Amino acid sequence: MSRTKTRSIPKSPRRHPLTLSPAQIEALEEMCTLSAYTMGLSYSPAMERVCKAIADKAGPAAKLAYLARASKREHLEIFA
Repeated sequence: MSRTKTRSIPKSPRRHPLTLSPAQIEALEEMCTLSAYTMGLSYSPAMERVCKAIADKAGPAAKLAYLARASKREHLEIFA
């Protein structure tokens, strides 16, 4: 029986549900589709805007937790 190592991963704080406009939903759906089913396509300005809007709603503590978690998974160059 093998044991797997568990890592301490920062948890993001709980917050209110995310409400998106129809245009934001469409941009996010397209972005998710491109991310899941292609290799290396670039994102449109609308997709980048919806990502920034979602990230901005997350708040500073959540952003720090997400960035810390991502940096544990892979080396990132973070521009803040």
